[in-house]
Amino acid sequence: MEFRVLGPIAVIGADGVALDIGPLQQRSVLALCLLASPRPVTVTRIIDALWDEEPPTSAVNTVQAYISKLRRVLEPGRSRRGAAAVLVGRAGGYALDIPDGDVDLRRVAGRVDEGRRLLAAGDAGKAAREFRLALSEWRGDALTGFENLPWAREERVALDELRLTVVEEANEADLALGRGSELVPELVRLVAAYPTRERVRRHAAHALYQAGRQADALALLAEGRRMLVDELGLDPEPRTRELEARILAQDAALSPSAPVRLAAPPPEAEILGRAAELARLAAAVEAPGHRVVLVAGEPGIGKTSLVEAAAHRATGARVVVGRCWDGGGAPPFWPWVTALRELTGRDGELAEITAATGEFPMYEAVARLVNAAGPTVVVLDDLQWADPSSLRLLDFLATTRSCPGLTVLATYRDTEVGEPLARVLAALRRLSHVEGVTLGGLPEEAVAEYLARSGGDPLRAGVELRRTGGNPFFLGLGDTPGAMAEVLRGRLAALPLGAHDVLSAAALIGRETELGVLLDVLDLPQDQVLDVLDAAVQARLLTERSLSYTFSHDIVRDVLRDGLAPLRRRRMHARVAAVLEGRGTQPGELAYHYREGLVISGMAAKAITYARAAARHASGQFAHEDAAVHLEHAVALTDQLPVTDLTLKCDLLIELAEALTVAGLNSRVHPVLDEAVAVADDLGDGERLARAALGFSDPLVWAMYEELNATAVLVERIDRALSGAGARWRSMLLSASAIIGAFTRPMDESRALAAQAIEEATDDRSLLRALSAAELLSRGVAPVEERAALLARMRGVGVDLVDEWLVQEAWYVELFTQGRFDEGRPILDWLRRTAAELRRPALVGLAAWQAAIRAYMLGDLALAEAEAAEAARAHPEGGRGPKSRADLMRALRLRAEGDSAAALEIDHPEQMWTILRCALLLDVGREEESREIFAALSHDGFAVLVGDLAYRIVPDVLTELIVAFDDREAARALYPHLEVCAGRVLGWAVADRCLARLADVLGRDSAALRKSADEFARRAGMPH
Repeated sequence: MEFRVLGPIAVIGADGVALDIGPLQQRSVLALCLLASPRPVTVTRIIDALWDEEPPTSAVNTVQAYISKLRRVLEPGRSRRGAAAVLVGRAGGYALDIPDGDVDLRRVAGRVDEGRRLLAAGDAGKAAREFRLALSEWRGDALTGFENLPWAREERVALDELRLTVVEEANEADLALGRGSELVPELVRLVAAYPTRERVRRHAAHALYQAGRQADALALLAEGRRMLVDELGLDPEPRTRELEARILAQDAALSPSAPVRLAAPPPEAEILGRAAELARLAAAVEAPGHRVVLVAGEPGIGKTSLVEAAAHRATGARVVVGRCWDGGGAPPFWPWVTALRELTGRDGELAEITAATGEFPMYEAVARLVNAAGPTVVVLDDLQWADPSSLRLLDFLATTRSCPGLTVLATYRDTEVGEPLARVLAALRRLSHVEGVTLGGLPEEAVAEYLARSGGDPLRAGVELRRTGGNPFFLGLGDTPGAMAEVLRGRLAALPLGAHDVLSAAALIGRETELGVLLDVLDLPQDQVLDVLDAAVQARLLTERSLSYTFSHDIVRDVLRDGLAPLRRRRMHARVAAVLEGRGTQPGELAYHYREGLVISGMAAKAITYARAAARHASGQFAHEDAAVHLEHAVALTDQLPVTDLTLKCDLLIELAEALTVAGLNSRVHPVLDEAVAVADDLGDGERLARAALGFSDPLVWAMYEELNATAVLVERIDRALSGAGARWRSMLLSASAIIGAFTRPMDESRALAAQAIEEATDDRSLLRALSAAELLSRGVAPVEERAALLARMRGVGVDLVDEWLVQEAWYVELFTQGRFDEGRPILDWLRRTAAELRRPALVGLAAWQAAIRAYMLGDLALAEAEAAEAARAHPEGGRGPKSRADLMRALRLRAEGDSAAALEIDHPEQMWTILRCALLLDVGREEESREIFAALSHDGFAVLVGDLAYRIVPDVLTELIVAFDDREAARALYPHLEVCAGRVLGWAVADRCLARLADVLGRDSAALRKSADEFARRAGMPH
């Protein structure tokens, strides 16, 4: 269990769910015990806290009752007469007997102590990390919910003081690392909040000095001196006066800089024959402004040597290298982490280096760190092995151009481009500041020069060129790719005994291997292993640095791995996994080795455990695609368990669906959830069925409400889950049933379900989901007042930035339907910008689609078509929806240009397309076919269209057709359905214009409606 006081009081169970710890007074008892822990709290102290004035005569009995109820919550399996083990009675009162690591406040104390020890020892980087991790324990103001209780006021003051002290300690460590320019905004704010707190003011002045603002730093200190003297009659502390003197003296020690290793120039022979390519890369690193150069080629062709040579030619820029990892199970963002550690001197993973609390804030923080370093060249080597999150970060930095002084030189094997890399490459190549360089084999003259320098016969250049394809690696090795194994066998034969075992084990561990790990993996004498490694370094198969050994080329490593017999390779992976597990290695790497080493019972379970842990770790680093990959492996491994565990499999499938949804990979979500539902059914587990059914109705999916493809099976599944769900799931399931079922049941029934979901919501998340459902279902059918009330409630509920986005999108739609296009434009701009910042393809696509609709309404059909195409490109995972939308705008443009025949060739199965086809047939003179379709649509008062009368072009085209056919009966049936939206936009039309057409057919006076429609169009800026 985890106990929390730094925010709302909470106890989190082993399953990650908060326990119900009772009403306010009972929670107060627990809070008092937590704050005193591990010391006991007296009954007198509890009574005084609960009843500030006069306690009742039953106070002792009441406290005992609260203790008894808390014990039942904390130890649900304890027998009534069994001794309590968590909330225990001790001499003098009650105490919580729990480990320090289970209480957020005690974790903070431990990290602060460790941070101070590290800072005193001179390790500011690790100290800063400890302090920032301590600060991450706060989830808001401490003791939230107890603000008005007298006993809590002093405790809250003390905890607030603790938090500020930790902030000061963190700033102290960051300043020791030279990070002042990043701290200035926060520290200036703190000075304003605590003007007489001298330590905060010293830190702010120090940060300003590190940011190159010496005058501002001195002015800030002078202001503090005046305030102390004038208001308190005090002089500044000696440390403040000392800092002022050091700033005046421009003490160099005030501005430490992180060590940055420049890339060493490669040997000249390695860049033979690349003069043109080297000139292009050198121009990129020397030119001002943001640049990305993508260098492609086959293995061994010289990509790495070329980019490092170009990076070394960057004058006045810092050069750092991030190499992607092919060992399996690399942490998220690994190449960026290694590059930023080198650039900033900070330790930890990306979320810790940046101290960010979300995916986009972390991307922004990376940009700030790079910008603070000045002109920077980042070499990203071997992108074909990059994790999806690293590729997303590269895409972000390139697309947003948020680092004007950054040049990225990235290499990848164009023979090994997987789907995530292909997607990012396609996006990058559209950008004007991104260029590509593809390396082929060396020309014959370069081969001749290479042979001459290496002691060979330059006259054999033609033969060697044909034999090796001009690949520098194979020239150096002396053979072609097909004979690599033979060449390596020859080199291994010259090495000491056991060379094959030693180097094969190293190859399985990864590109780089620590000596200690290798010795533990191998069952060989230490001296023998060292002899092999020394000889391999001499043979240029390995390089050595600080007892870590790196393969000179990945081709050598590939051949060694591929040369192992399958069973031997698996056994060696199992051995590597066992060794790394004992060393506390990253869970992703452990999952990889256990997965590859499945030879004995129990390994599958361990592989699943570590894959799941790696997924949680990746999600914590905002690397959701990586999390999905780990969970896919875990699901597949459930078939390898000795005994099938359907409960575990169902949970993994649901977790996988959640990760895929957040990553925007919607097309892969449905089959995963289908399988989860099937497993939940086999288990007869109502709760898991509810979770799986809800996966189909995530608010991110609702964002694409126009493309929801409900089926009877899906509706039945949600309603079945609803019938067996507990109170925890009811509201969300009702919301899902309302939205998904709206396609198969009367709209009034769905709207009633949404209203019921609002009534039964138990928290902000379920309430917002219910309100979102009600708002979507109210579009085009509800009175203005009802929609205004819904939107007002939604705007007061937001949980996170995605929720805020959905609320703002709803508000934009409302302004749009009122014709307030100019007021809505800033919101649309915010939606587009924030969707891109959130890196959520579904939201990016919807924002572009809203822009397409706006362009259509303003009469710019070419722009509407372009925006619709952009929406499809942004979210191709949106099923058939993106293509349908893009095709619709193209068809409407063709029709407006008088080419209805061409528009007729575009077709989709949706009913809206049937309506459009009806109009297009009439355009081209095929009236009989058109009338036949229209008769089916208008049958029984448009019964088949009641749910779609406010959808896109439907009201506009339908009323056109009614006029064309002069169908009074159809006009009479349709009029009341449209009348509810009078004075507003209905679908993609002005409702009053549609009503005027129907009035003309019915022989009514339409002048007022036409005037209203023209005025509406004029205000909105629409053609009229």
